[in-house]
Amino acid sequence: MRAVISFNSNFHLALRLLVRSRLVLIVAMCTAILAAAAWLAGQFSPRQPATVALDVGLSLIRIGVPILALLQIQDLVAREVERRLVLTSLTYPHSRATFLVARYSAVIVTALIVTLVLCVVLAGVVAWVNNVYAQATSVALGMPFAITGALIWLDVAVVVSFGLVLATISTTPHLVFIGGVGFMVIARAASTIIKLLEAERDLVRGADWYHQGLQWVQWIVPDLASLDVRQIALYGKMELLTASPSALLLMPLSYVIVLLLIACAVITRRRFD
Repeated sequence: MRAVISFNSNFHLALRLLVRSRLVLIVAMCTAILAAAAWLAGQFSPRQPATVALDVGLSLIRIGVPILALLQIQDLVAREVERRLVLTSLTYPHSRATFLVARYSAVIVTALIVTLVLCVVLAGVVAWVNNVYAQATSVALGMPFAITGALIWLDVAVVVSFGLVLATISTTPHLVFIGGVGFMVIARAASTIIKLLEAERDLVRGADWYHQGLQWVQWIVPDLASLDVRQIALYGKMELLTASPSALLLMPLSYVIVLLLIACAVITRRRFD
């Protein structure tokens, strides 16, 4: 019971800190940029404007939300460690793991809300574009779109959990953002590059060498490219969902749990002096 109360207090404190950091204003600006970009993409597309608008909007969400979440985890954990404010936070009667998981949970809940807001706005823009120009193949803004948005949030959860690990071991807060973005790029591109090298052996010199060098990456880095299932919403065909739902959920959740355990173990043993 005491642990639950401690977690709730840390969680609500983290949420208040995020709100005070002009989060609402930043989200409003991101929403406006998303709506304008999606609408313009649809207007400049001679064919399938709703599909193009949805595609561009989903790309912006997949880029913007994890970057925003990494900046939040950087401020809530890494900057507190750098400024030694974490010493004050850890004097309260709670474990370091509780402090860390509460901060992570606040960022993830915030990312979920931001993702929902952006997806709702995007759906409204795409629906308006679709009404102006009727397509032969209509986009699916129902369950396929909801699944796409949920998997984007899981993608963010994995990236932020890696950023949390960096925040517990780094001595400079900038490593969290730079390392988190680098991890996101590698995790989203590794499997695609491996498949390309398998299909096109003559694409580059030494393709076999590159392929062997990247094989081990699949055992360490999560395949975040598999969480990008936008095709089911773009074309309204659930059969385009190649992986099973259990695999799409098990992979990111497993990585989140492992990375959280690593982060909690590191911060428990770290000396702040």
